[in-house]
Amino acid sequence: MLDDVTVSQASTVTALRRANPGMSARRLYGEALIVGRDHVAATVNTLVLAYLGTSLLIVLLFSVVDTSFGEALNAESVAQEVVGTLVGSIGLVATVPVTTALAAVLAVRLPDRALRSPHSHAH
Repeated sequence: MLDDVTVSQASTVTALRRANPGMSARRLYGEALIVGRDHVAATVNTLVLAYLGTSLLIVLLFSVVDTSFGEALNAESVAQEVVGTLVGSIGLVATVPVTTALAAVLAVRLPDRALRSPHSHAH
């Protein structure tokens, strides 16, 4: 997931720069960050659902045994999934501004020929 977010952010910055070669690094950063926030929201949601899916049996077991929410949350198996979700989410959230800033700074330094679409041909 982290790879997807970083590659998508760098690609977004490059596409914005290609669409408007006159954009400053600051503007590229701001515009790409809008896309990044949406991407992080979707990715964190996927991460939470994945952890919930893997711990569904444990949650069902706690409900059958009539365990309180606090006791279930403090159980090692559940706490491990909660911590995993939080750590993964923090990593994803921190990655977007860092990757976007680095990509924006580098994108404004690209020569025009590097901005051409990989699908276009020069004749």
